[in-house]
Amino acid sequence: MSSSSAFKLHRPLAVAIVHCLKDILEDQRPVDKVLEKCFKANPKFGKRDRGFIAENVYDITRHYIAIAYSVPLNDEIWSILGAWLIINKYPLPDWKEFKELDSKIIIPTYREGLKTEYIKYSIPVDLDLFGKEQLGDRWYQELEAMHHPAHMILRVNTIKSDTPQVVDYLDKILVRYKVLQNKNAIAVDQRINLFSSQIFKDGWVEVQDYASQQVGVFVQAKSGDRIIDACAGGGGKALHLAALMQNKGRIIALDVEANKLENLKKRTRRAGVQIVEARWIENNKVIKRLEGQADKLLLDVPCSGSGVLRRNPDAKYRITPDYVKNLVEVQRDILQNYSRMVKPDGELIYVTCSLFPLENETQIHTFLESNPDFKFVEDQHLWPSEFGYDGFYMARLKKLVNKPA
Repeated sequence: MSSSSAFKLHRPLAVAIVHCLKDILEDQRPVDKVLEKCFKANPKFGKRDRGFIAENVYDITRHYIAIAYSVPLNDEIWSILGAWLIINKYPLPDWKEFKELDSKIIIPTYREGLKTEYIKYSIPVDLDLFGKEQLGDRWYQELEAMHHPAHMILRVNTIKSDTPQVVDYLDKILVRYKVLQNKNAIAVDQRINLFSSQIFKDGWVEVQDYASQQVGVFVQAKSGDRIIDACAGGGGKALHLAALMQNKGRIIALDVEANKLENLKKRTRRAGVQIVEARWIENNKVIKRLEGQADKLLLDVPCSGSGVLRRNPDAKYRITPDYVKNLVEVQRDILQNYSRMVKPDGELIYVTCSLFPLENETQIHTFLESNPDFKFVEDQHLWPSEFGYDGFYMARLKKLVNKPA
């Protein structure tokens, strides 16, 4: 927020924030999609207004349970916004929606709530119990690491540019940044409208979290490889693999959602990527035609997203034990059905952005028990509390040339 001395909440901005929060908290829609819809519907909002709305919508979503605890008799969204203003020591507008709010009650109640972990981290009770069951003491370490806004991380697209060129551009527009250990990853320390910038339009950079970038490294793709990215989505990892392969070889990007692949086609043109082919998984025939063809099969499967709560704080209100168990079945089916695309001596790389063993090690163990023609090679956890970025799990399996007798 702006400094409290100069702060004045204008009603149109408050109305926009409340409408967004209702969509997120009551209708369980993702924050980024809700904000996109809000800004399209309100084209008169300037850059500063949009930044203010986005910042507060994310913050209130991240802390919602703790804020709601401070106004236990009234969980109406207007009261949540008013309580958030009081907690952050901003003057409360003299509006009817805020008449019942009393800072002498809200502030001590809020502080009392922070003494209880699930309230402090705004985690629904069922998810809290499930997280402790899955991770033990590590659960709260990871929640603490993810209970802060995420940095924007850029991946330098080495097909079109290099890090010195991108850094030079950021210096010219006076943006604070840090080049990370992987020299082609840059953490931006302030909000910028990247998507209207020249480096984005020219395909020099993509937005991709540092942990997500490690997936491309883990795949160990080589120039000339034939790779199938079978849960490609918007194609961020496929684009990264293309750069790592120096635009040589072939990447087949598959997904069950055709609209995501349309977006990938636009991204490949901007990035100068020539080796990615997008294919919609319209039916099982698509998988069957690719049987035994992949040097590397990347399965970045649908998951709970429990490792990316810093970036998607709305997700924690949708994650329930039943939701995770349903996803486990989906993951199991994908592993079983898609693994046929790996050629003998090829590799299957299984990836989630989940912290839960049920979606990770347990899933791999179950698959190997019923598929003796694959062997375990290695796996890797990226824990937010240790790595500092999103949480990921990655496992490498090798398909044997000859099935065990």
